[in-house]
Amino acid sequence: MNDDPSATTQPKFRMWLGPDGVVQMTWVSQAAIGLEDATAAIAVMTELTAGRRSPLSVDLRDSGAPSRPARLEFTRHGDLVSAVGLIVGTPLSRVMGNFFLRVSRPPYPVRLFDDEASALAWLRGFGGAR
Repeated sequence: MNDDPSATTQPKFRMWLGPDGVVQMTWVSQAAIGLEDATAAIAVMTELTAGRRSPLSVDLRDSGAPSRPARLEFTRHGDLVSAVGLIVGTPLSRVMGNFFLRVSRPPYPVRLFDDEASALAWLRGFGGAR
């Protein structure tokens, strides 16, 4: 996880606002992501961006699957997110990312990436809080 002291650390995730305006999020290994975690993540992102729509990079490489209520809560906040880059590195995380896209149908652009650099490059085109 990022060692930036301005990052917000919660029991299951760490989130920070990069100098490029992209919010980055990393889940704790094998975290079971529930509604409470989704609500906490949305609150942290709102605080980091002062409520402005921003691109979000989510590292799913080692996380557990989000629950249905968590997925619904994430997609409900299209007013906060301009685009999402899901970083997947394992077959399981790719399946989870594709499942999220197919089932949740988020109201913002979402793409899967194999590495952080590619995700961030794509997300920078969507502006962000600075």
